[in-house]
Amino acid sequence: MRLRRTTERGSASLEAVFAVGFLLIPVAALLAQAPGWVDTSHTAQSAANEAARAAVLTDDIAAAGSIAEATAAAVVANHGHDATDLLAVNLDGTFSRGATLTVTVQLQGHQIVVPGLGTIGPAYTATGSATERVDDYRGFGP
Repeated sequence: MRLRRTTERGSASLEAVFAVGFLLIPVAALLAQAPGWVDTSHTAQSAANEAARAAVLTDDIAAAGSIAEATAAAVVANHGHDATDLLAVNLDGTFSRGATLTVTVQLQGHQIVVPGLGTIGPAYTATGSATERVDDYRGFGP
């Protein structure tokens, strides 16, 4: 068999430029933001866990709310987020022996940044929730 020569020239270099410029770079830029999304979700869950534990150790439900909010704010600050990112700390449940108390923390994430276009869309909200049981044999304040 004899190979024929053709006058067609390949366009691989042109396709590579478009593939890298229009596909790979934007996808890599979006994937580079994934750790920030994971960090915000992890921070919200950690804040909820710590706030729920601190809330069930207080003496009354009024103190539980303020302690939960202060604990969540401290966890958010320790994870490197701004204090204004903490949107809400909600308590749900009853505060008596053997009951459960659920704390939900809402934390604002950052907007998506696309190189060359700036930020797009609204900032997202990460929610963390934790439930703790009030000890059956614990004593409450005087």
